[in-house]
Amino acid sequence: MVVTVSIVLISCETDNSIVVPEFSNGGKLAGALPLERKQIQMLNGIYDVIDGTDQFGKIVVVKQTGNTLSIFTGKNAGLVVFHCGKIDSSLIFEGYWRYTQGSESGLAQFEISAEDNGKSLLRGIPPTMSFQFRGVIGDASSEPTTKITLQYNRPISDTSFVILAHRGGGRNSDRLAESENSLGIIQLAESFGANGIEIDVRPTKDGVPILFHDENFSPRLVDGEYCVGPVSNYTFAAIRTLCTLKNGERVPTLREALDVVLNKTTLSVVWLDIKSPDVIAQAAEIQKEYKQKASSMGRTLDIYLGLATEELVARYKKEDLITSAGALCELSVNNVRDIKAKVWAPRWTLGPLPADAQQMRSEGRKTFVWTLDQREFILPFITGGNLDGILTNYPALVAFEYYAFH
Repeated sequence: MVVTVSIVLISCETDNSIVVPEFSNGGKLAGALPLERKQIQMLNGIYDVIDGTDQFGKIVVVKQTGNTLSIFTGKNAGLVVFHCGKIDSSLIFEGYWRYTQGSESGLAQFEISAEDNGKSLLRGIPPTMSFQFRGVIGDASSEPTTKITLQYNRPISDTSFVILAHRGGGRNSDRLAESENSLGIIQLAESFGANGIEIDVRPTKDGVPILFHDENFSPRLVDGEYCVGPVSNYTFAAIRTLCTLKNGERVPTLREALDVVLNKTTLSVVWLDIKSPDVIAQAAEIQKEYKQKASSMGRTLDIYLGLATEELVARYKKEDLITSAGALCELSVNNVRDIKAKVWAPRWTLGPLPADAQQMRSEGRKTFVWTLDQREFILPFITGGNLDGILTNYPALVAFEYYAFH
């Protein structure tokens, strides 16, 4: 038996709905002990699909993602997200699958019995070429019965590439269970394949930096009939009183978002897309504060002030932030050098630009390209662009292409 939650996402682009299935009474995991991250990580690798090629394609990527385990598929930018546990020496994996560029989804349930490598994995013995990861998936809210068998092929060789989830993890139009730029979506970003996020920062009327993409409140992003028009017309208290994001979440502050990054994720990169010159100085102070917090926790966390316009660059220079606040610049390489930005971020339509990206690398800078969602273009950027990262609305797709290629 399953229970389903129907989530309706309404935007000015399309009306989208998705059924998010859940196991009744918590499934088998209700009686399981949690797995440690290092135990989940043992399953990392590239797997051949033995049973289930119609659903997943010929190969998949299996990767530990925070406290979850994810499978990234070669078909329809597919994604499986498992919560993990153990009962005695058997490993239990339950969650859901979905095509991130479509509406199909369903329950997923895998298990590794004690006799079938469960004991070995718990003792820290990694999979070999003979190892199989098996389970079943379902269609929408039905009981999972479609057999999936994955055969271990090779380890994941490189996880240094930065996969940045747009708007914290994805857009409202992408049929997600959490709103874009919400605290909830930030906590899901890793399970989608990201190791970094991009979030939008703008000030309220009383100068509080909040996460919000558009200049105006509208039914595309918020519910609340009295929250309409420029964000800058509203105090933070008024925003908290008058509206919520589309899935009922509160509009978060930048500090709240970075608290979540530090305390509830293992994300390593945060791109602050600065939407107004008036928020740069405060964002720089918060950037410094949270980099210090990360350092005190033993965390490596890169936070960049994203500057996309000449106006933002001018304010950045006027505030004398060049030597104190690490910037990401979307303009020319000359602008990057002028403000000593740590990252150059050209738009993907300019092409891979391998010579420029290599020059940036030789100068000690990184290159992130944005916003790349088309499968036919992702691999050429990965193979020939000298890139350090990709910003995308579909981190599962980039994760599959990157890890499978390498």
